[in-house]
Amino acid sequence: MSLKNKKVAICGTRRVQEAVEGIEGLGGMPFVENWVRMTFLTFEEVFEGFKNAIEEEPELFYFTTGEGLKVLFETAEKGKLFNELSYLLERGEVFVRGYKARAEMIHHGFKNFRSVENTEALIKALEDTPLAGKKLLVQMYGKEMPQLEEFLKERSARMLKIWIYKYEVLQESLDAFIKRLLMGFYGAVLFTSAYQVEYLFERAKELNLSKKLCKALNKDTIAIAVGQKTARSLFERGVLRVLYPEKERLTLAIKELERIFSHG
Repeated sequence: MSLKNKKVAICGTRRVQEAVEGIEGLGGMPFVENWVRMTFLTFEEVFEGFKNAIEEEPELFYFTTGEGLKVLFETAEKGKLFNELSYLLERGEVFVRGYKARAEMIHHGFKNFRSVENTEALIKALEDTPLAGKKLLVQMYGKEMPQLEEFLKERSARMLKIWIYKYEVLQESLDAFIKRLLMGFYGAVLFTSAYQVEYLFERAKELNLSKKLCKALNKDTIAIAVGQKTARSLFERGVLRVLYPEKERLTLAIKELERIFSHG
């Protein structure tokens, strides 16, 4: 088997079992490194934020994750706000990030939207749009978006944040992971989202270990990203040897891992 006796860290909070089974099926030894906890807001909390945002009648919308958007639509239906949301979406300009979020939009009957691969692409798409006085409803994906918020502020526009869940970093677990990684414990590390890379390198910087971390991932331990966005986050932080599939799929990322170990 191509991954026989290879230790592979899986950095993820969702679909972890799928990755575990895929690596075990190839003879590898998976280690789930879940040092970021997803905390979902209650229905009441999501509904209150959503209701307040809808009442402001935003002209622009940015939906970022399939899971979060699904909860948002469920909240709209349960809270009897779906008609108001539909009306605003039909009149407004809608941007959607990621194939899962796009699938949710289509599933609920919305096809008039623009696809963007990341927040940077959204900002670029809005550069020539008059934004003064306008409001952008954003379905947040666990953490703040300072770059987008600053851009809107400079254009005299407002950001209406809808939180579905938030991330909490488990620092002791993260520190232990960094230590094992620097020791060369893992043959490979699978990153399933860009925010994991961000939290990892933020902590490494605090510990003055950024250069050692880059060296480990460029030389001793193979880094695999689930897609281009996660890979780009690694590239931007100095990790130049990153495997990733053209399409963002966990199964395809594992195939990339299989391919590299099969070829030595």
